Amino acid sequence: MAEHRNDPFWKLRPPPPTPEDELCACVDGPPIMLQAHLSPNPLSCIACNSEVPPECVGFPEKLAEELASWQSFHDCFYVLWLDSGAFESWAEAQLDDPASTVHMRGRALVSELNVFRRAYYWWFQRVDETIEPRTSCPVCERHLTEAHGRRICEPCAVVLAV
Repeated sequence: MAEHRNDPFWKLRPPPPTPEDELCACVDGPPIMLQAHLSPNPLSCIACNSEVPPECVGFPEKLAEELASWQSFHDCFYVLWLDSGAFESWAEAQLDDPASTVHMRGRALVSELNVFRRAYYWWFQRVDETIEPRTSCPVCERHLTEAHGRRICEPCAVVLAV
């Protein structure tokens, strides 16, 4: 935050590179997750939850463009939900609906990523004391299994937090 005190325009500047200690250092190449988290790279390691540099996965430029586009698209809904304003309920409904365009596009990208490395789609879920965590897949309703400290639907390649 200290570097922002002297720059009133810091929010309009490109983000700095991800610090080394926030990058995945796993040596055994665990699966990755397509996980929107308000940063340019939506790829995270399922084991350590750190960012996975795209060059470590090795997919083509076209897929990189599609991932960046999906990230921006997903963030539109997520930011509306975070805003807690007039569109919060609508955005949450989109983020909760397995048939929504944002999820259909994201899951299609996971299928493409699976050619290069096992990949899963991180499923949005609002968490608070009034909501029970899901025990079944939001897409197919199969019972979720636990792996890598998360709940997973292998057939749908969907992952949720425990």
